[in-house]
Amino acid sequence: MFTSPGTSEGSDVKPADLEGHLLVVEPHEYRENIPTSLGDKDAIRVTVHDITDQTTYENILWFPRVLVGSLKNRIGQKVLAVLGKGTAKPGQSAPWVLVDASTEKPAVKAATAYLEQYQSGTFTAVDDEIAQVAAESGNPALAAALGKLGARK
Repeated sequence: MFTSPGTSEGSDVKPADLEGHLLVVEPHEYRENIPTSLGDKDAIRVTVHDITDQTTYENILWFPRVLVGSLKNRIGQKVLAVLGKGTAKPGQSAPWVLVDASTEKPAVKAATAYLEQYQSGTFTAVDDEIAQVAAESGNPALAAALGKLGARK
């Protein structure tokens, strides 16, 4: 009959909290010229399903330029990726980037299982096969992200 209040925009989860994690990112809205202490910035409002930590963060505003650019054309879709850092330009910090995991079978299997459990509200133990296949995939970022998932049982 009742539901809890929604989370406010700008949830406390930051890209740095999710580095190296396998994520399903659902972009909902691209917003331009949001006033910030550093001037007007573009942002993307997303739901982030952290497959590695088995946690979902809703209604988040992300401001990092490369993340915004890579997600603004994916509104209404689900992006499967590992969050990492790109190459820094001289005098700048390395940008946050999403490393595609959409063709990695263990990533797809883990993400699909989590989303099904999330939508149904029933969570079960992580499949050992996912962690094993990830370790053998030759993708170190994916193996590390899913290895953390296997350790959470």
